[in-house]
Amino acid sequence: MNRNIWWGVAAAVVMALPAGADARPAFLPLRDVAVRYQLTVPGRLSAEYQLAYRAAGQLARVDDPAHGLYFLVDLPAGHAALVVPMLRSVVDTPDFSGLTQEIDDAGGARFTPLGHGEYAGLGCENFLVLSRQGTATACITRDGVTLRFHGSDAQGSATVTALSVAYGPQPAGAFAVPGGYGRISLPPQALAQLLAP
Repeated sequence: MNRNIWWGVAAAVVMALPAGADARPAFLPLRDVAVRYQLTVPGRLSAEYQLAYRAAGQLARVDDPAHGLYFLVDLPAGHAALVVPMLRSVVDTPDFSGLTQEIDDAGGARFTPLGHGEYAGLGCENFLVLSRQGTATACITRDGVTLRFHGSDAQGSATVTALSVAYGPQPAGAFAVPGGYGRISLPPQALAQLLAP
C-alpha cells in the first residue's frame, strides 16, 4: 500500500480525466500551482503532502513533511527522483515511463460526469472513473487541478483531498536536485520502509 499512497498523491496531480468519449478537459494544471493535500487511507492516520507544479516543463514536486523527503517528477521524461535531505542523497526510484504512458491514455478507463463539486474554495467537475484496475471518483478544475480523488482497487483504497490551492510562479530551483547530493540505491523493501507511515 505504500506504493499506492505515493501513486495516489501523484494521480491527484496528473490523472487524465476526459469528460466523455469526444472531449477531454485539461488533465494537467495549465499554470503553475501549489496544492496542499490530505491523504486518507483506511486504518491509518491521515497525512499531508505539498504538491508544487511547474506547467512550463510539466514538472512536479511532492513534499512529505512527516518524513522530511520529497519526490521530483519529470513527466515528459517519465523520470522521478526521491530526494532525502537528511542523507544529502537521491534514491533511485522505479522507472516512471509506464506510469506516464498510463496517465496519457487514462489506463483505458471510462469516465462519467457526475456534476459540480467544491473543495478548498474552488469549483470542480466530478467524474466517476471505471477501469480494469479499480474504480474512482475525482473532482478536477477547468484548469486541470485535481481537488479530490478517491480510488479503490484490489490493494485497498485511498482519498486525496485538496486543503488549499495557491496559483503563482513556482521557482525552477525547487524542481532540481540540490548540488552536492549523492545517489544511492535501495532494495525495494528498504525503500518501502523509508516511505512507510
